[in-house]
Amino acid sequence: MSVICDIGILQMIDEGLVDFSRSEIDPITLRSQVNPNTMDLSLGQFVRWPRNSQNPVVFGKPYAADEFWELRKIDPQHGILLEPGDIFLGCSREFLRIPRDVCGQVFTKSSLGRVFINHMMAGVIDAGFEGTITLELKNEGKHSIILPYGARVVQIQFNRLEMIPERDYSQRINRYQGQIQPEPAREERL
Repeated sequence: MSVICDIGILQMIDEGLVDFSRSEIDPITLRSQVNPNTMDLSLGQFVRWPRNSQNPVVFGKPYAADEFWELRKIDPQHGILLEPGDIFLGCSREFLRIPRDVCGQVFTKSSLGRVFINHMMAGVIDAGFEGTITLELKNEGKHSIILPYGARVVQIQFNRLEMIPERDYSQRINRYQGQIQPEPAREERL
């Protein structure tokens, strides 16, 4: 695998990496988010905020997601306030169409890390995935932080695979293909 640089990222954009009809972003803004070897992703308008529930989630099994997560829309004028320890599921404004010979890795933007907001856990984007990227964000610091709608919160690094997979994400049993909002964990399908 090799990391794709800005020239390759811009070429992928021209070839349909981002579906602008399903994104909350325009082509000119997106092109300004391309870095030497990553592309910034920005915070979309919907978040899932955790609810208090006495019931446990049994990982991999069906559960009532609305019991555990409240879907909220970010106020574009005020953003979303994160108190120390707060977590939420966000999503990117960008609807991506990952090519069959490319995978992605999502990382916290260094500026966001310096105010102790962390993108946690699930950062691998498989070849053939299409959808917005669900972001698991947490305030790890001691100060309240406001994240504005559209803030560049993570960056995705693209890697060219040595071969096209036998079955990419779209051809496998998958749970998140086509997602447009932040998605909580879904049941395992065999």
